[in-house]
Amino acid sequence: MANTVIQKIAETCERLGEIEVGGIKLESADAKLLDVSQLSLDTHVAIQPAAVAYYGSLKKEAGRRLSALHRGYSRWEKRKYAEAKASLGHGTGKNTVADIEARYIVDNEAEIEKWEEQEDKAQLEFDTLDVWFEAWRQKSYSIREHAGIVEAERYNNSGSLSSQVDGDAPAPRQQFDSRAATESSIKRVKTLIRQRHEGKP
Repeated sequence: MANTVIQKIAETCERLGEIEVGGIKLESADAKLLDVSQLSLDTHVAIQPAAVAYYGSLKKEAGRRLSALHRGYSRWEKRKYAEAKASLGHGTGKNTVADIEARYIVDNEAEIEKWEEQEDKAQLEFDTLDVWFEAWRQKSYSIREHAGIVEAERYNNSGSLSSQVDGDAPAPRQQFDSRAATESSIKRVKTLIRQRHEGKP
């Protein structure tokens, strides 16, 4: 039963790459998908879990390939090292480690280069996916920040409406541009949200 569920999850993660956001598929790895100022906030919130699952599964898969390659290279290297040692001293122990390593390299130089090329390629794939996955994790923070700004704007607008109902002159509505928000304005927004949650005026 567990294996069936795991297989279904793996298949689902593979299909997640076909999901489109604003006409852009996740598997395209388009940088626009990371920009919360493009498309609607609801769209970014909806797609975030699927994107993290999709890119996270790709990263894990790349990590497994890299580990398997390391293990394969290690086994092959030990075998060839033993062969080099045997060809030099036939187990007499008269040769130094440097002698054995030199013989190992001379006898297997071409194959060693192939293994190293494979390892470098696998490492590059893993590192690239790691960076991309981390960018999506950071996007989660950007979404929360963006959502906080939107929430504060709505709260300020509702406060203005309340003043109008009470008979006070409505406060002038100011245009809020999230792209141009400075660090100080973001801090003020956070303060407003915190005060609202604490029940302070």
